[in-house]
Amino acid sequence: MKILGISGSPVKRGTYFLLEKALESAKENGENVETETIHIADYDLKFCQGCNNCLKEKECIIKDDDLYEIGAKMEEADAIIFASPSYFGSVTAYMKNLMDRSRYLKMRNHDLKDKLAGAISSSGLNQGGGQSTIETINRFALTHGMQVVGAAARPEMQPNMVVGTMESEDGFRRVKNDEKAVKMAKEFGKRFV
Repeated sequence: MKILGISGSPVKRGTYFLLEKALESAKENGENVETETIHIADYDLKFCQGCNNCLKEKECIIKDDDLYEIGAKMEEADAIIFASPSYFGSVTAYMKNLMDRSRYLKMRNHDLKDKLAGAISSSGLNQGGGQSTIETINRFALTHGMQVVGAAARPEMQPNMVVGTMESEDGFRRVKNDEKAVKMAKEFGKRFV
């Protein structure tokens, strides 16, 4: 099983850390699990021009960036975990741009259809938009015909989404110090396999 992690954060901190924990857990708990991480900010990905060439010709008109490299990795994967911090209650511009540009994959008869999809987010505050960010990712995955997987840990005590926060009872912390979120990311990775 090949699991691709896609980080939509401009930096490799909290959200990226949770994504890596989920991928590590997947490798530890599954047989023959291969993982790879793409950090979108490390790639050249131009913005969608709104030309609808992907609708008509089933390919993107922009050929001089890294879209097809990322798209090929998405097609090769059995499962994809999308990770984005909450920026004003939604995904980052990096992640949204990949979502928009991936339309050619949908137009090719749903090339991502039936792949597993999952979402991880982080936010500054406990109610800082992490859940709505995950909901945006889940809608995107469903639009591609993917099968959305949630954390589904202990139903009486744990949330169904992996959202790390900087807010704590004593003030603020790093997302990687949000023990509950780290535990949920590991449970999520385990469930993925």
